Amino acid sequence: LLTRLPFSLSIPHFVSECLGALSRSDYEAARSNVLLVVVAGTIDACLDFWCVYLFGMAQLNLVKEVRTSLFARLLSFEVSFFDSNPVGGLTSRLNSDTTAMSSDLTWFFRFSIEAT
Repeated sequence: LLTRLPFSLSIPHFVSECLGALSRSDYEAARSNVLLVVVAGTIDACLDFWCVYLFGMAQLNLVKEVRTSLFARLLSFEVSFFDSNPVGGLTSRLNSDTTAMSSDLTWFFRFSIEAT
């Protein structure tokens, strides 16, 4: 994520340099700045893909661990607990709560790192 940041921040600079070169009718400088925008954008897109992929994998592993530990805890309850609480409702709640948690987890990690 931190490796991607300079490429992401350089794109607006190269665009403004390109527009400045075009306003001065310096087409060679504009062409080189367009090339730099394309290169920086390509590198930024590739690094962003891996960033999203790795955060997604971390999210999946974390949610898997949470679901496994919660389900193991559910299995340790007495049988009388399941008489008063329907099993379908418990598993539905476990699934919906972990899904809600996982949907925000990736963005929380990403924005936390970008903010520092």
